[in-house]
Amino acid sequence: IPSISAPQPLVAVGDGDSVFYLEIIETPGHTAGHISVFDRVGGLLVAGDALNGGGSSGVTGPNPRFTADLTAATASAVKLGGLAFETIDFGHGDPLEGGASARVAVLAATL
Repeated sequence: IPSISAPQPLVAVGDGDSVFYLEIIETPGHTAGHISVFDRVGGLLVAGDALNGGGSSGVTGPNPRFTADLTAATASAVKLGGLAFETIDFGHGDPLEGGASARVAVLAATL
């Protein structure tokens, strides 16, 4: 953060912080500082690269080929499996709309 030039002071966000009513969820593994963003009211999870779209269920876990710390990434996927949301957006793959958290919970139980 100190090396970024910005018109206002920048502040790091962490697990449970809120930015414009969106909850920050730390989901390390893909990269050390990876976060996901959760809109509880809107039922939307932006998982970024913590999970991927695809597979028979529409969601897959961390890709070991592109994951810095697979143990942390797996724990992050399991963490996301405990949330309730209708829609999930991924960094890679098509979004899932309708009952998305149930699919993530099933995946998380297999990791």
